[in-house]
Amino acid sequence: TSEFPAELKGAALGDSTAIRTAHNSFARAEPLIFEGPRPATDDDDVFHFIAYIPYRGQVYELDGLKAGPIALGEYDSAVPESWVGVAAPAVQTRIARYAASEVRFNLLAMVRNSVQALEARVAAAQATGDAATIEGLQLQLAEAQARHAGWKEENVRRRHNYLPLAIELLKILAEKGQLTTMLEEAKPRWEEKAKRLMEQRAQKKKEAAQG
Repeated sequence: TSEFPAELKGAALGDSTAIRTAHNSFARAEPLIFEGPRPATDDDDVFHFIAYIPYRGQVYELDGLKAGPIALGEYDSAVPESWVGVAAPAVQTRIARYAASEVRFNLLAMVRNSVQALEARVAAAQATGDAATIEGLQLQLAEAQARHAGWKEENVRRRHNYLPLAIELLKILAEKGQLTTMLEEAKPRWEEKAKRLMEQRAQKKKEAAQG
């Protein structure tokens, strides 16, 4: 696809079975599925990703809501990590723009798999016979493997459908006559949370109107 125009590249990515499968594998389990599309409303939280990449001495901002890439500035190609210093002000400016009404920002870095990187370094150290370096790298590798195993378990739990368990717990509480009492005790907290949410949305709409 390297020779494709931008539109065809996007279509190729959208039609990629491998990408779609990987993406959907991380989707949260939805026990209730409603047929047909539903457009977003003012009450929905709509998010999208903005990417910052270094390419041939320039740092670019890739925003799906913009017509094309935005050049942010040059970086020193001899120092590959220096591109972060060019991207950081743009990220900080974007966050500051909405800081008064929005705190839900996530920064994600696309990096090489740490286990694979450490395995390569261990293999290189073994080739030179550096015992001290090998031992240190093997400890780092074991820690990285443990982290990845934890992440895998976390993803399994996150994608699991807990609705049947929740229904059974509610049934047991109802049979013991505890469900109504617990609901009444929780009601004030729900109402307070709903009130705060409505106030936040009203504030966001007010700020958007002021422009």
